[in-house]
Amino acid sequence: MGADFGVFAGWSMPMSYGSYLDEHMAVRSSAAFFDLSHMGRLMVTGKKEEFEYLVAKAIGSTEAGKMVGPTAFLTDKGTFVDDVMIYVLGESSWLVVTNAVNREKVASWIKRNSGLEVEDLTMEYAMVAVQGRRVWEFTDKVEIEPLSFKKGIKYMGIETFLLSRSGWTGEDGVEIWARPEEMELLLRKLRTNGIKPAGLIARDSLRQEMGFVLYGEDIDETVNPLEARYWVFSLEKEFLGRNALVQALRTGVTKIRVGLKLKKGERVIPRRDSKIMVEDQEIGVVTSSTYSPYLTRVIGMGYVKSSHLFLGYSSKVEVRGRRIEAKLTDFPLV
Repeated sequence: MGADFGVFAGWSMPMSYGSYLDEHMAVRSSAAFFDLSHMGRLMVTGKKEEFEYLVAKAIGSTEAGKMVGPTAFLTDKGTFVDDVMIYVLGESSWLVVTNAVNREKVASWIKRNSGLEVEDLTMEYAMVAVQGRRVWEFTDKVEIEPLSFKKGIKYMGIETFLLSRSGWTGEDGVEIWARPEEMELLLRKLRTNGIKPAGLIARDSLRQEMGFVLYGEDIDETVNPLEARYWVFSLEKEFLGRNALVQALRTGVTKIRVGLKLKKGERVIPRRDSKIMVEDQEIGVVTSSTYSPYLTRVIGMGYVKSSHLFLGYSSKVEVRGRRIEAKLTDFPLV
């Protein structure tokens, strides 16, 4: 389909299909599809209480066919092992979607901290997302509630392993797991129906508009959910890392994640770790940044000192020796 390829988390990935701007706007105005096969897909089985203790958000009485997330696996210090989505298959079986870079780490972490069994399904199934503001005009409308899924059903006449009403763009749509040979047939059908292919660059700009974090850029094992303002936990239950979060709630945190909007017309994109300044004082750093096709301006996010969370105020971001105006703002940015 004419993709430009690059490497991400060890995977050869389609970065764009000519213009990430067009791909991004296709999602915001009509529909596009993304290859997500790099995401980790793990089957976890065993005692529910053991799995519940590892997952920061309550699973409780969540019935089969429902998703729990986004949630996270946390260290005993309350920081991110990974942020994940959970698919409840039954009382003793769950599917876990991890970030690509953390697939093997998460599988080992689960085994190390429990007696649960972990089977890696990543290489068995391809995974594709179909997303867009007018997605149902281009594809079959699925009779599934948001954050729900069905196994073994047909989609566009193609056999799937799993179909969920979920996504990471802020728009409606589905995520599909299927055997690679079935997925190839599905992609051809989607293309025939007028749905654009979209690459990793558009996926990144879409998630940044929504204020969604990316592991390895905006969160990692040095950051906790309070600092990230990422409400992936349920304090009404016990889980690994809970005590550290309760302590942080009592004492407070020293940094807070914030959004950034540069002035229209400014096309310089701040690099990771670019300084955020107020009155010549460094108050934080940028973690990720991009050009937003929807807002037609450069946007981003980063962390500032909690004492300097001046939402709505214009800070300066230091880029290549220049200090560029950037408004501190809340999420989503669109």
